[in-house]
Amino acid sequence: MPQIRRRADDSEILYYNDPEVPFYVQDSRISSFPNREMLCHWHEDLEFIHVVEGKMVYYVNGEGINLREGQAVLVNSRQLHQSHADGEDDCRYMCIVFDPAFLCNNISLRSNYIDPVTDAHIPYLLMADSEPLCQSLDQAAGLFLEKAPAFELRVLGQLNQAWALLYERMQQMDAAGAPGEADPDVAVQKQMADYIYRNYTHKLTLGEVAQSGGVCKSKCCQIFKKYLRKTPGEFLMAYRLEAAAHMLRTTAQSVTEIAYACGFNSPSYFTEAFRREHGCTPRYFRQRQLNAGRPENA
Repeated sequence: MPQIRRRADDSEILYYNDPEVPFYVQDSRISSFPNREMLCHWHEDLEFIHVVEGKMVYYVNGEGINLREGQAVLVNSRQLHQSHADGEDDCRYMCIVFDPAFLCNNISLRSNYIDPVTDAHIPYLLMADSEPLCQSLDQAAGLFLEKAPAFELRVLGQLNQAWALLYERMQQMDAAGAPGEADPDVAVQKQMADYIYRNYTHKLTLGEVAQSGGVCKSKCCQIFKKYLRKTPGEFLMAYRLEAAAHMLRTTAQSVTEIAYACGFNSPSYFTEAFRREHGCTPRYFRQRQLNAGRPENA
């Protein structure tokens, strides 16, 4: 069945605006997600979130960041991240995602300037929209949305300028002794999430999920709560519903077929769970998507 695309390590493969250009821009609202929450995920790409209106809580490797209007966060490669609304207010934000491989194919330059950033033990950078790095990324997004002649080259040039600023800032943080050791529990969380990604279509037990990470059931639950803010069962249900929504958007399979394909033991239970998550039935959700369409990413 068509699935949310993942690499061998189960990091997410994103859908870009143009499949040939690994750069994604979207003006989004947190209210567009079920329960105003973006499910935890990770990918090779760097992710830049700039809050335009309102506020949200953004998590990187389990650490909560209160983002307000005029603030931005740049998340490094392969970091667990998610977000949800902060209170009852909505939040409008600009999301930029890009593959660092897009910047340079030269082995020497990649080794000297790209890898030291993506391999650094610095999960994210928090910044104000007045900072040059934030402004540079905003300009890259603007160039992409304007679609002027040769805009791809202009975007690439702007991204390289932004990367030079990012590299300089990382070097300064490294010299100041800012980077710490990677949290080993993050790797365990990824292993257990991997197991769910690969096996969510089947019946899963807490013991099986815990075993996949090499920890006991109690430690498994603690790690899920710390990094994903959910129990293993809640995360499994949320991912099944996310996979089901993806299939409703991208396939012609029936609701019954999708229910069983996503691990639900009955179509009625699937419909009930989907209604709780999305506020509508699967059939209505599909029709609404056909009428309006919706981007695949944040």
